[in-house]
Amino acid sequence: MPACTFCGRTPAVTFALTACSGDPKDTASWRREVLSVCPRCYRLLAQAGDAGRRVKATGERWWLGHGRGRFEGPRNDGARA
Repeated sequence: MPACTFCGRTPAVTFALTACSGDPKDTASWRREVLSVCPRCYRLLAQAGDAGRRVKATGERWWLGHGRGRFEGPRNDGARA
């Protein structure tokens, strides 16, 4: 079982995520990834909703799904990859 990308816990399942590492108006700051997320971190990301969840260590903001920021299409929250 892979470890959670955010906290290192196992078990973790892969989910579609969107991240912003800088100014949200700058399209280069946004990226989409498929990462391993444990149930605890998934719950925290889901609770954050439209505000996203900021990771203290990196300053990045993360959302569930691929439909955030500069990416078009439905939000597809929690869709497994």
